[in-house]
Amino acid sequence: MYKESDSVTTIPLIGQSKATALERLGIITVKDLLFHIPNKYKDSTNVISILQFKQDKQGAILAKVVDIKNAYTRTRKVLTRAQLEDETGKIYALWFNQPYLAKAIHKGAYYLFQGKIPDKPGAKDISNPEYELYQEEAEQVHLGKIAPYYPETEGISSKWLRSRIKAVLPYSNEIITDTLPDEIQKDQKLLSLPQAISQVQIPKTLEEIDQGRARLGFDEMLKIAIRMEEGMLERKDWESPVIKTTMSDLSEMISKLPFEMTNDQKKALEDILDEMGSGKAKNIQPMRKLLNGDVGSGKTIVAALAMYATVRAGYSACLMAPTSILANQHYDNISKLLEKENIEIDFLASKRKIESKSNKARIVIGTHAILYNQELPDNFGLIIIDEQHRFGVEQRNQLIKPNKNNLYPHYLSMTATPIPRTLTNVLFGDMSASFIHEMPKNRIPIETHYVPSIKRKACYEWIKEKIITSNYQEQAFVVFPLIEESEKSEARAATKEYELLSKSVLKGLKVGLLHGQMKEAQKDEVLKQFKEKEINVLISTSVIEVGIDFKDATIMVIENAERFGLAQLHQFRGRVGRGTMKSYCYVLSGDNLENEETVIERLKYFSTHNSGFDVAEYDLEHRGPGEVYGIRQSGIPNFKVAKITDMKLLMKCREVAKNIIEKGYNIPDLIEGLFR
Repeated sequence: MYKESDSVTTIPLIGQSKATALERLGIITVKDLLFHIPNKYKDSTNVISILQFKQDKQGAILAKVVDIKNAYTRTRKVLTRAQLEDETGKIYALWFNQPYLAKAIHKGAYYLFQGKIPDKPGAKDISNPEYELYQEEAEQVHLGKIAPYYPETEGISSKWLRSRIKAVLPYSNEIITDTLPDEIQKDQKLLSLPQAISQVQIPKTLEEIDQGRARLGFDEMLKIAIRMEEGMLERKDWESPVIKTTMSDLSEMISKLPFEMTNDQKKALEDILDEMGSGKAKNIQPMRKLLNGDVGSGKTIVAALAMYATVRAGYSACLMAPTSILANQHYDNISKLLEKENIEIDFLASKRKIESKSNKARIVIGTHAILYNQELPDNFGLIIIDEQHRFGVEQRNQLIKPNKNNLYPHYLSMTATPIPRTLTNVLFGDMSASFIHEMPKNRIPIETHYVPSIKRKACYEWIKEKIITSNYQEQAFVVFPLIEESEKSEARAATKEYELLSKSVLKGLKVGLLHGQMKEAQKDEVLKQFKEKEINVLISTSVIEVGIDFKDATIMVIENAERFGLAQLHQFRGRVGRGTMKSYCYVLSGDNLENEETVIERLKYFSTHNSGFDVAEYDLEHRGPGEVYGIRQSGIPNFKVAKITDMKLLMKCREVAKNIIEKGYNIPDLIEGLFR
């Protein structure tokens, strides 16, 4: 008998070393083990004869082991060779460097084998097949059935997980408490949670897998839906100030801009003004909007005009950014745009405080230091948070509180991380969304190239020549995935490569180094040197992902590009192409990736698509949101089963969530008992 909180060490054959390995997979308790869900299955229920196997060149066979022994190849590798037979013929199975198999697999016994004959001339033996001693069908764990395969870690294989999960599964009704009300299970035609877990862990049919996953996916999406509905209910009685400014009121201001706004920018601004109360007389519900714009699409001008409209209506506005680099960038750009409008703009970072104590409507721009400043205006009408996924929920909520008149400010979230519409419905389902796809006129498209590792040196030689022939006007970024070298990773590291490149292929150029472990003052000094052309090539980590805007930076090199999601690669690419000169982006693959077809295909797709939304859609489809955006950094739900783009399921769950809230269920207890 097991309880849900029992440690995995209470399960036979799980000692402390295995428990430590399981913890890397997030498995600490017996319940965690049952909730470790397969990510794929192999069906070996169709057992074929050796004769049929030779024709198909793959499949599962039941055969007697006639003989098995080890031999050595010319290169001294151990080759284990087993002779197998059934009533239709004989075949050999081969394993390399697994000499223990000669004793583990017994002559004269019947085994199930699953594998294939390699697709190469002369091949006729089964290469490295999976195997399992044949028992009664119900006793089979790995072969002769639909076998689950799990996310693994060093020391933990799917084969081992199957046996341990099978040992615990008979106690699932005692381990798992199902809190989803019976009426909802019946109405939605869902299995109980213990039954769903049993069917995904040891399925008898493919239909059972679908039934089990339907329940688990419903639980995951329901938690998101409840959060959305609770948020909307909480804000139902909130009131916000009316910002009466219209697009017509801003027409003179817009006409003074040093560039022409795109149609997407104008539409986004019009939507924002409308939702903040344009043309309305009474207090209204607060605007909650996501402004999702591609890199370089001009979100800042939309934000600046929205803040200008807010101040014009007699209220203060705030823009909070996640880094001092990005906050400084916003302050500089917005100050220039509004320099003739007689609007007070305060900048607030860790070492700068607001000097003004007046309640005059003004703009405040800064980092999270804004949260800890006591001299903020008490008349905020608009709060803008840039790249909100980089802030915690509590941090965001600290700003979104009522002002002196008990009116809540309007809220605008901006992101340059391209998020497809399907994904915004899950992440921002309680907000309206505006998208800026269109690029400003006269923006020259960035030319992107995939560079295999064998052409790495030639790429750097071209970059050096390009900088020199421009009379050192053009500059380059080189981004690495790591700061320091790691024994656990073959990826190149910024500090090491800074030393190597400075002394070799980039010798003669001024090379700088920037990474996240530097102090803010050091980072600012490096960027100042880059801006003033004291640095030609800046070697960096992902710290330059956002907030960098240098008009003469025309070359972006991304090393070990396969280690980044395409959305992040697109962010790096957006650091160049901001001036009037043609710009280039080079994505370099790591060493020994020549045979990694899917990796190379991703990088080649990226090199032929300039739209951030296109590459995000591609990565979302092929790799999932966790790989695209990074689960921890983005606040994206870590779904094990549900598809994050399944809008039909989300809409169904939102209706169920409304019903749950209306009927007064104990929501914390209910959520605690859902699949997680």
